[in-house]
Amino acid sequence: MQTSKLIGVLFLGMSLGASTAFAGEPANKAAGIKLNCPAGSSQFGNAADGLYCRKTVSADGYNVPHGPYSAYHEGGKKSVDGQYVDGFRSGTWVYYDKSGNVTEKIQFSRENYNGKREQFFANGKPRLVEEYVAGKRQGLTQEFSEDGKVVRQTHYQDGREVAAK
Repeated sequence: MQTSKLIGVLFLGMSLGASTAFAGEPANKAAGIKLNCPAGSSQFGNAADGLYCRKTVSADGYNVPHGPYSAYHEGGKKSVDGQYVDGFRSGTWVYYDKSGNVTEKIQFSRENYNGKREQFFANGKPRLVEEYVAGKRQGLTQEFSEDGKVVRQTHYQDGREVAAK
C-alpha cells in the first residue's frame, strides 16, 4: 500500500513539474530581454532558465513553445539560442560558454538532429563535425585536435558505422 502511494506522489510531482517546465514568468519580468515572438504567441520564462515564445493550441489552454528561445549565463552572456516550431526544437541551435565562445551548433528538425552538428574548442576551432538525417548519423564524421588536425574520420550510413580511419 505504501509503495502505491509513493508512486502516486512521485507521478503527481513529475506531472506537475512537466506541466510547469515551460510555464515561466510573463515577459515583463524577464529582465527586459524581448524576443521577436510570432503572431499568436507570447513571451515567457526568465533569462537563466530560458526565454521563449509559446502559443495556446487547445481549448483547455495547453501551451507549446513556438518561436525563438534564448537562455543566459549568470553574468548575462547568452548560453543558448534556438527556435521552437510547434513545441519542437527546429533549425540551428547555438550553445555558448560563459565567455561568449560558441561551444556547439546543432541543426534540428522536429526535435531530431537533422543536418550538421559541430562542437568547438575554446579557441574556436572545430572539435567534432558530423551530419545527421532524421536523428541518425549519416555521412562523414570528423574529430579534430585543438590545432585543427583530423584525428579520426568515420563514415556512417543510416546511423551505423561503415568505415573508420
